[in-house]
Amino acid sequence: MKKVLSVFLAVLMIFAMISTVAFAASAPAITATANKTTVKVGDVVTVTVKLPANSNLVSLEYSLKYDTAYFQVVSNSAASTGAFGYEAMNTNKSGEVKYIGATSDSITGAAKTLFTVQFKVLKTGGKITCSVGEAYVLSGGKDVNVTSACASASTKTLSFTTGTTTTTDYFTIKTPSTNKISYKNGITLHVNQTKTPPSTAKYQWSADNDNFKMEVSADGKSCTITSAANGDTTITVKLVNGNTVLDTETITMTSKAGFFDKIVAFFRSIFGGIEVLPE
Repeated sequence: MKKVLSVFLAVLMIFAMISTVAFAASAPAITATANKTTVKVGDVVTVTVKLPANSNLVSLEYSLKYDTAYFQVVSNSAASTGAFGYEAMNTNKSGEVKYIGATSDSITGAAKTLFTVQFKVLKTGGKITCSVGEAYVLSGGKDVNVTSACASASTKTLSFTTGTTTTTDYFTIKTPSTNKISYKNGITLHVNQTKTPPSTAKYQWSADNDNFKMEVSADGKSCTITSAANGDTTITVKLVNGNTVLDTETITMTSKAGFFDKIVAFFRSIFGGIEVLPE
């Protein structure tokens, strides 16, 4: 009888273990990647945070933490994709981009991009720390806390190394006297050519928004920008030879075109006119 009881108890323990395994909540691995990890001062890096397929997440708190001596969040660049029913992002806290998401049902299906954010490189050699503050998945009809396991499985750090000058570096953008331009004022940005490009190569200027009006010189080596709307703008200069991009540089400029800036500009137009600042 004792032998039968022992066998029965052993079978119960096996079933209990199988049940635990069957209903154990798996922790999704959240990945963070940068579009480039070898950078120079002034470069803009895009960080993309993704959920794996069938993550079963019902809520998530996630942060990207960075040293403000090395990185600056590009204004209005943080964008979520709607993976969760409720989402909120905060970039106002210095040194941190924070994301919170929740849904009434678990997230299933294909892998999904959670959000993207751009960082301007102020100093090379920095890193961005990825942190899971809270994570819950749906398992066995219940919300299960998997924060610790999720944090362990997910990307922890993005490291960036210093880019070196190579023979493909044809130019830089000359550092302007200021990066902040008041409404209706302008400044001329210049290319500082460090290597002679092919005679057929041309400079192309572009901006990621309409905060500045742009007027490019005939030779493409300079561009006068005039403040038109409020906010930061990433200006890109490319040296293109046919369909080949030989070199690319970026610079972030701030257009001060708020309400009071416009009032000041109105009175300046009466007494002093529009000012184009020295380079």
